Amino acid sequence: MPKRVPVFPHEGIGKTFYNALLLLAALAGTVITSYRLTFGVRDFDALYWLITAVYLLDIACGFNQAVKKGLVVLADRKSIARHYLRGWFTVDLVAALPFGWLIALLFPQAAAASGGMGALLDLLMIGKALKMVKIGKVSAIFRDIRESLSVNPALMRLVTFGFWFVTALHLMACGWVLIGAGEQGRPAADQYLRALYWCLTTIATIGYGDYTPDKNSNLQIAYTLGVMVFGVGMYGYIIGNVATLIANLDVARAVYRTKMEEINDFLRRQRVPAGLQKRVRDYYAYLWETQRSVSAVPIAAELPHSLSQEILLFINRELIQKVALFRNADEIFIREIVQRLTPLSFLPDDYIIRQGEYGDCMYFLSGGDVEVLIGGSRVAVLGHGSPFGETALLEGEKRMASIRALTYCDVYRLSKEDFDQLRLRYPDFDAQVKEVVAVRRRGAPEKPPV
Repeated sequence: MPKRVPVFPHEGIGKTFYNALLLLAALAGTVITSYRLTFGVRDFDALYWLITAVYLLDIACGFNQAVKKGLVVLADRKSIARHYLRGWFTVDLVAALPFGWLIALLFPQAAAASGGMGALLDLLMIGKALKMVKIGKVSAIFRDIRESLSVNPALMRLVTFGFWFVTALHLMACGWVLIGAGEQGRPAADQYLRALYWCLTTIATIGYGDYTPDKNSNLQIAYTLGVMVFGVGMYGYIIGNVATLIANLDVARAVYRTKMEEINDFLRRQRVPAGLQKRVRDYYAYLWETQRSVSAVPIAAELPHSLSQEILLFINRELIQKVALFRNADEIFIREIVQRLTPLSFLPDDYIIRQGEYGDCMYFLSGGDVEVLIGGSRVAVLGHGSPFGETALLEGEKRMASIRALTYCDVYRLSKEDFDQLRLRYPDFDAQVKEVVAVRRRGAPEKPPV
């Protein structure tokens, strides 16, 4: 028994590339069809038939691709077929079928007598292209691409603007030739190039004057006025939107610049010493270079609990691999502890722990190096993955040593309250922590108690 074609998912990387293929086919269909219509040529036959094949593929996929309707995903074939037949099927079918070839086959004498019949039938291809580039469809396709590839929304809006501009520019150039303003007698490519030149100079309001409408042709004058109005509208759009889009291409950098302006203003108003100002700026510069962010509010906190856990597990995957206490822990423990860890960053020479203070938390070194100081003298250097500060929590004593950052350091902080709860709930974790402390108390020089 033959296998049935599977229902394709309504989203994913495959759908993204398929949408991109449809966009390219729609753009190519519009460009090639209007070019062939304008100049009465039969160029690009191979590409023409390739586009037709893509359109036929689109029909096949229309019956075999899940559809998201509101919040409901239609995945059964009956619902998919009903949805497609009520939607784009008729337009897709008309656009995909090679009517010019069929008429030439069925009525060879009529087709031969009318040299323009095949070109006129190419209008069906434009119908398909116009269906694909309707703003709602294009927006949905670009949205799918953006979501699948995590592309900056501002960049996608720029690409959409470029898509429409190129399509409009091409159609206006073809229209200029169709109304008789092109240089008759020249090859099609030459006429098209000069028409594009006229369109760009008119839209850009440069107007060199070497190509102008016939003063005796009201049609050409009216067409020129329409193109000029389009150019004015385009300038308005650029001034109102594109400049902002470009500025927002890197939203994080824009936020960083704004944040730094606020910080510098605050430091100046408070008359903070220059040396301390530099340390504050260095701290934010470090956050930007390492995390591309200066926000202290974790995005994960806004997500549902299960999704937040997945994000935190991914973000903290390196820490889990580096810290010996976590390597053999079960998944339930890992999922709980990652929600209790607070990320912090320290600059070189910053004290993370000071000797003699009471401990209310412990730390896990995620990146960088720190030195252990007792009485101001270095007794050890700890690297990434090292826990420290747990001794004071276990025994309720003051800190027995200071911890100072040697480099830029990323650490995760675990509060005493969370630490005690985890020890009660997970005896294996409690035993491992006690073993670490015992090793340090036995005098292992590389791991002194803290």
